[in-house]
Amino acid sequence: MPTSFGYSIGISDIRVTLRDGSEKDCLQKVYPISNSIALGFAGSVRIGFRMVTAMRAWLRCDETNRAWIPKETVELWRPMARDIFASAPSEEQARHCHLIMLSADPDSIGALGATAYVHTFKSPEFVPIEVETNKAAGIGSGTFIEEYAAHLDEISNSHDRTFTLMKGETMNPGGMGGLLGFSLTRMLMRTNPQGISSHLHYCWVYLGKTIIKTNNHATAGAWTCLGGNAGSGINRRDVGEPDRSATFNGATPFQMPRIAESWKELRDTLNASGERPEGSVA
Repeated sequence: MPTSFGYSIGISDIRVTLRDGSEKDCLQKVYPISNSIALGFAGSVRIGFRMVTAMRAWLRCDETNRAWIPKETVELWRPMARDIFASAPSEEQARHCHLIMLSADPDSIGALGATAYVHTFKSPEFVPIEVETNKAAGIGSGTFIEEYAAHLDEISNSHDRTFTLMKGETMNPGGMGGLLGFSLTRMLMRTNPQGISSHLHYCWVYLGKTIIKTNNHATAGAWTCLGGNAGSGINRRDVGEPDRSATFNGATPFQMPRIAESWKELRDTLNASGERPEGSVA
């Protein structure tokens, strides 16, 4: 979702489906690309990692006071993504590749920050589709699950629901994204759909900074403690400190398992249990 508060928010789960149909919660699917761009992928894991690697190399920016212009970037990225996909083995192409790019625009800055963008791309043509501000969009198998799709539609089309999410920004930068993530967490924990994990990464993309957190939290009876995951913490210096949401007495923790952040790490993780990453789907 591109928000009206100077950032775009991306939310991804960690489940990977292997060639034999088995599932494993071990994969990060959204990554910082440059200081104001992040990329998420679904479909073929091998192609997805190739896309992340290629975009990082292409958009490398070591100057913290500079950023790429999103609308130009997505148009230039399309033929590159198309070529990467076309060069992949046919077996991987059959598993498709969907991408979602989160960004903030250095050329458009208002009272609440930079204009935020979200664009989706789908193989094989990778035509960029822009998402409206404060509207939710998704990629991957979850978009075909009726309750999940209905949840996103409600967030996008219900004024009351959107306004409730906006209230999360009060004294809490990034809170709209945090509330959106927690609403998805609760829905996923309640429905437990096949192919989607309840463990999520939240990714906030501001102008000049990308922040990624987990949806770690703790519950005690009817109470839930989100710890530092309620907002991005963009204005706090302690954003890198470990989450302490699960440390209070009597709490039941919900903690992210160990995850793979590259094709090599995924291969090592799966090989350790006698499995292989080839043909895996995010």
